[in-house]
Amino acid sequence: MKKAALLTLASAFLVAVAVSFTFIAGEERSPGESPAGKIKFRHHFIDRELPGGSWGQTALVDVDRDGDLDFITGQSGSDVYWYEYQAPDRWVKHFLGEKSPSEVGAVAIDVDKDGWVDLVVGGAWYRNRAKPREESFEKFVFSNVPRVHDVVAADVNGDRKVDIITMSDQNNVRWYEIAEDPKQPWKWYEIGPSVHAGLSAGDIDGDGDTDVLRSNVWFENANGKGTKWAEHPTAPCGGTSGWQANATRCAVCDINRDGKNDVVLADAEISGAKIVWLENSDGRGLTWKRHELPHSDTDARGACHSLAVADFDKDSDLDIFSCEMEWVAGARQPRWFIWENVDGKGEQFVERVILDAGLGGHEAVVGDVDGDGDLDICSKLWIPRKDNANEGRNHADFLENLLITK
Repeated sequence: MKKAALLTLASAFLVAVAVSFTFIAGEERSPGESPAGKIKFRHHFIDRELPGGSWGQTALVDVDRDGDLDFITGQSGSDVYWYEYQAPDRWVKHFLGEKSPSEVGAVAIDVDKDGWVDLVVGGAWYRNRAKPREESFEKFVFSNVPRVHDVVAADVNGDRKVDIITMSDQNNVRWYEIAEDPKQPWKWYEIGPSVHAGLSAGDIDGDGDTDVLRSNVWFENANGKGTKWAEHPTAPCGGTSGWQANATRCAVCDINRDGKNDVVLADAEISGAKIVWLENSDGRGLTWKRHELPHSDTDARGACHSLAVADFDKDSDLDIFSCEMEWVAGARQPRWFIWENVDGKGEQFVERVILDAGLGGHEAVVGDVDGDGDLDICSKLWIPRKDNANEGRNHADFLENLLITK
């Protein structure tokens, strides 16, 4: 019997039942809450027995087309799985594919336009055969690029079709045009030199095309077609030397709602991590004003290898989420945070601790998993720490946003 079939049959009977608890941000009360009373999350385990370490790739997408979001994660250089969402504390594990070439990066899109979501990881993609509960995905290699850390989907050349941008610190920043027959090799174009981590895309200079952000620099799409690029600085970030230099998670978004895209950066590979947003002062990406997000205590943070910018409290402005890794520790057990954009302009952020339970996260992804209209969070680890609250074992986690309940 195929590996996928075995795992699917086993999963049908051995559904992981999660231990869950509530943590409400902001005050020291039984599970407390933010002064506004809005930012509340309940923790559930997706998987308490995730084997080994080096789990990198993540995505949150409707794999089986049943109307809710499922969680995907894959081990660097090894197998990829997806977890079928059935209830906040009930997820069914399915085998997706083997031998992922990606170290960390992944993006879920419909590559072959058949109406089923596929998965792009590094220089390969996995085709959803339309029976994801019964069959594993079919793997196609479109490039031999090594150890890809970041993968981003965007329309680079302005043809209204999705392209794929990747970054590998053993290669470069490049973008791929998906071939008409995606099972064949994809044509790629060089953008610029790489760092270990930190890739995003958006219109930074306000000229209507897609530019590419790489942590401490951004690449201007000079001709709007993705074949000519000009490099501009943002700000130093991440580590200062070696593979950790300028390694971040990053995002392009309009934090202060002035119509100009800004940049958010999280130190991803070093302890003492900071989260900052860079205000695009001139709207052309040539003048940046640095804003460091506040901490509610003086304890040094662990590495923040997760970043999401979204409206978590549904007040129509952008908040910022991150969480600490277990592998690169801070001064205390890892925590999960949302910085609430209190004034809606990015001038006053307040740090809310949404989980403080001896559990860290890595490459967290955000979406409305339970379909109640607010944004939830899913994550897992890179490598566990021996004294975590899951008896030192690896784990995958679901943080249910309690802002809206059905």
